[in-house]
Amino acid sequence: MVVVGLALAMGCGGDEEVPDDQIVDALKLESKAGQPVYAMGGDPFCEVDENLLNDSGEIETASESDDLGLVITDSDEAVGIQAVPPFDPECAREARRALDELE
Repeated sequence: MVVVGLALAMGCGGDEEVPDDQIVDALKLESKAGQPVYAMGGDPFCEVDENLLNDSGEIETASESDDLGLVITDSDEAVGIQAVPPFDPECAREARRALDELE
């Protein structure tokens, strides 16, 4: 029983989910009318899937089928997005920085 309590106290029992609105604000995501994507700052070469990755479990699931390296996360892999090709490499750098600032 003590081991379980210690693991939870140390953060080893799951992670906190980051709400969509925080990710949207941090990355300056704009909805694309009639499309299941957001665009960072409205840039068509910086589009991301509308299903934002709110925790490490969602990141793990998305990464399993990510053959193109389109899952972009913070440095702790606790929050992320899935880019839609073509995706500008500069947008990936900006996204990582913004996601890291969410912590």
